Amino acid sequence: MIHRLKGIGQDVLSDPVFAACAAVAIGAALLMVTRRNPVYAALWLMQCFLAVAVVFLKLHAPFLAAIHVLVYTGAILVLFLFVIMLLSLQPHELGAEHSRAARALGALVCAGFLAVLGAAALHGTRGAAPLEPLRDVAVESGSKTLVITAEQWGGVEHVGAELFSRFVVPFEVVSILILVAILGAVVLAKRKL
Repeated sequence: MIHRLKGIGQDVLSDPVFAACAAVAIGAALLMVTRRNPVYAALWLMQCFLAVAVVFLKLHAPFLAAIHVLVYTGAILVLFLFVIMLLSLQPHELGAEHSRAARALGALVCAGFLAVLGAAALHGTRGAAPLEPLRDVAVESGSKTLVITAEQWGGVEHVGAELFSRFVVPFEVVSILILVAILGAVVLAKRKL
C-alpha cells in the first residue's frame, strides 16, 4: 500500500471499470462545458463527479471517494442547482453563441492540451526522480502531537488532523465565501422579482 503509486500503470490502468469511469468522467466534462442550459450542465457535472468518485475507489481511496460524493456532489452541486433555479434565467439571458471561429480556436486549444496530456501519460516523466516512500508524520494539534503512520496517510484521522490544525483558517474562509455567494444569489434573485 505504501508503494502503491509505483504499480499504478500495471494495476489500475488495465482495469476496465477504471477505464470506463475515466471515459465517462471525460465525456461528462465535455458535455458539461458544451451545454447552453445551466441545469443540464449541472447534471452533467454531477455525472462527472460520480465517475471521479468511482475512480477514487479504484485507486484504493475510499475516504476520498466518500468525501468527494458528500462535499462536491451532495453540497456544492446542490448549491449550484439552487442558485440556477433561484436565478431562473430566460433563454435570451443566456447570451449569444460564440462565433464559429471562436469555437474552432477553443477546440484547437483543447486538442493541444489533450495531446500534451496524452504524451505525458504515454511517455511518463523521463529522468524524474522516483517517488519517495511515505514516512510517518507528526501533526501538532493544540497541545497534543498526533503521529500519522504511513499506512494511515490520507485516512480519516490524518485528513481531520490536518484540516482542523494547519488548514482551519482556509477552511473557514471557504465557508464564508460560500455563504457570501449564497447571499449574492439571493440579492440578485430578489432584484428580478
